[in-house]
Formats: sequence, structure tokens, C-alpha cells
Amino acid sequence: MPICLAKCDKLVKKCAASSVESCRLNCGKYDPPPAGCADQVRVALECARDARDLSCANVAPESCARKFRELAACAAGEAAAPPEKPPAGLPEGWEQVTDSANGFTVPMPSGSVVKAESEGPVRSVTARDGTKYSVSVLAPLKDKPSEKLFLHLMLKVQGRCGEKVKLDGFVEKAGRSSIHYKAHCQDKTDWDGMIYTNDQHLFLLSARAPFEKIGVTEPFFYQFEFIAR
Repeated sequence: MPICLAKCDKLVKKCAASSVESCRLNCGKYDPPPAGCADQVRVALECARDARDLSCANVAPESCARKFRELAACAAGEAAAPPEKPPAGLPEGWEQVTDSANGFTVPMPSGSVVKAESEGPVRSVTARDGTKYSVSVLAPLKDKPSEKLFLHLMLKVQGRCGEKVKLDGFVEKAGRSSIHYKAHCQDKTDWDGMIYTNDQHLFLLSARAPFEKIGVTEPFFYQFEFIAR
């Protein structure tokens, strides 16, 4: 696919020849695109081609993670949720939380508080629509981040519900990594969230609510940033 190959061409000047070749071989899975997903393929690849954070690793740029998740959902035969319109600033009733003690800043509904839990501090708040947003501060990973390692983490955190978790959108760049997860649990609640990690930190972001009732997640998931402690 020309768009995919154009993306790979941008790696020639900054990456090893093996990375460029791997990128071009990976383009084969989009030609032809999955049935009924041509638009999602085009949008995702155009985003990657033009992304400033395009890396030598054969993973989606973090700035395009949502578009590649929509492509993966289409390929899996899942109905994609309608895209959220980006708000002019933060949603009503939200604020930018800077938690210097724990090393992060993130938008959350107003009124979040930090409590000590067995695995580490948790900052959380329940929004007016019933969605509970939380940021769990966990012990840093001892091994190189991978989907398998994140899956084991979710099994530990979610217990039986961890058996239902789906991971997608793994991104690794510049000493940090992230992955999206979601789960439909036996207690009739949905979990949706992100994991962010670097050499010093491991954060688990979660939005939880009854089935199909999770509120706004876009700023919470994708405007999260590490800060120096």
C-alpha cells in the first residue's frame, strides 16, 4: 500500500536498514486491507506517515494509537464507537491535576483525592455520571515492557476480571511505553484504561462504570504526562 510504504520511506534517514525492511514487510498485512476496513486502514496509516513521533520500532506512533485501535476493532468485526469530539479545553467540571508527589499530571473530574492502598497510592474521583476515574501508582516494572507483562499485571490487579481483559495499542518510545486495555467484568462493570510506564514509574489509569455507561475518557487517557518528582 503506497501510504504505508511512504511511512517506511521516512525511516530511511534515521533508522537502521533492518528497521526499514521490517516496516515494509509489515505493510503487506494492509494489502489488501481487512474486509470493510479500507477507510480505517487509510486513516491510521496517513496518521503514522505524518506523525512527528514516528519511531524506528515497528509500533504505532503514540499520537495515532486511537486510530490504530479503531482499525484493530474493525478488523476484529467489532463496532467502533463514534469518535468523541475534542472539547475546547477540558470537559465541564474537569480540572488539570498535578500530583508532584507521585510524578504525574492528568485531567480528571474535579475533587479527586489520594488514598493509600496496599499496592501504592491511588488518586480517584467519581464523576456525576457515575464513572469512577483513578490513577494507581504501582511499583516500577523490573523487566522490559511487553504485552505479556502487562497482561500479567492486569490479572494481578483485576483478579477474575483480568481473564476478560483485552490489550491493544502497545507503544514504546523514548524510554516510555503505554498500552490501552478494556474489560467486561462478571460483576456487570466495564473497565477501560491505559498503562503508562518508564524506568521510574508505573501508572494504571482506569475508568469504571456499569456496562456501556463509561463517561468521557479522551482527555484522561491521552493528556496524561510524567513529571519529575
